[in-house]
Amino acid sequence: MLFVRCIGLLLAFSGLTQAAHAQWVIGRYAGEFMSLGAGARALAMGGASVASPLPATAGYYNPAALSGISRRSVEFMHASQFDNLFTYDYLSYATPMQNKMAGALTVLYSRVGDIPLTRLADPTQPLSDDNRVEIDGQTGDHEFAVMASGGRAIGNGWNVGASAKILTKSVASETAAGLGFDLGVQRALGSRAEFGAVVRDVTTSTMAWSTGRTESILPTLGFGARWSAPLHAMNADITLVADAETRFESRGEAEVISAGPVSIEPRLGAEYLISNTVALRAGMKGDRFTAGAGLLFGSLAVHAALEDHKDLGLTHRVSLGVAF
Repeated sequence: MLFVRCIGLLLAFSGLTQAAHAQWVIGRYAGEFMSLGAGARALAMGGASVASPLPATAGYYNPAALSGISRRSVEFMHASQFDNLFTYDYLSYATPMQNKMAGALTVLYSRVGDIPLTRLADPTQPLSDDNRVEIDGQTGDHEFAVMASGGRAIGNGWNVGASAKILTKSVASETAAGLGFDLGVQRALGSRAEFGAVVRDVTTSTMAWSTGRTESILPTLGFGARWSAPLHAMNADITLVADAETRFESRGEAEVISAGPVSIEPRLGAEYLISNTVALRAGMKGDRFTAGAGLLFGSLAVHAALEDHKDLGLTHRVSLGVAF
């Protein structure tokens, strides 16, 4: 019932996206904060998690992977970068349901603070040596999303899932709101491998601003695969994952593989799990190296991830998960 009620609230909210169509544009980075990732385990493995995410992160990466979970789980992640100027938080709750279904509720929030507001010392006069720009206060950028997800098995190893999401933003005195939907599939390939695919913003999500501008978020297509095997002699397990994140827009210098109006970001990762307790991880997210580790204590898991960026430097994230 929780999942059904959340979906109902999201659909009721959809009326907010119908206004302000006077200035309709393709917002290249309108939904960028939704691509920051969820959970330090996946981020340590290059962000490759479409085929086999952890239960608590499935609502974000691929709602079809919710099918088959046997326990409730919660995961929280906090990231702070650039001397606390940017913060990013993620919280998700997943639970099994009746009729081979499972649901999840996910919340994401990002904030950029201490953005200076400027003006001319004398706004009635042109810029000059005697009329310089001065700081006239501070503001912030806030981006918030709530996702309600569900997944179920449909037979022959196939799972399907969907997510509905509310998106809101605020910059200074201006605000925006929108609604989007994701669809996913997943299939087991024997006992050691899985395949998954997800279409995010499948109906082209929109962000309607209080200024009268409407930004559209184009769909993103993701494919992923996972392969795992036990290493009995070493009391360990190894997992390899690979994703391809496909966007139907040009992304300039952010592109890794470009094919006309389509850009593709490959994501690769590996995990070495020792005695089902200590995990060592590494990966590549496009052309950026990632690494991390995890500790599993029964129902409690702690994950850490590092990502190297040529312009932004080394960033780190930590997440805490509990299953019950």
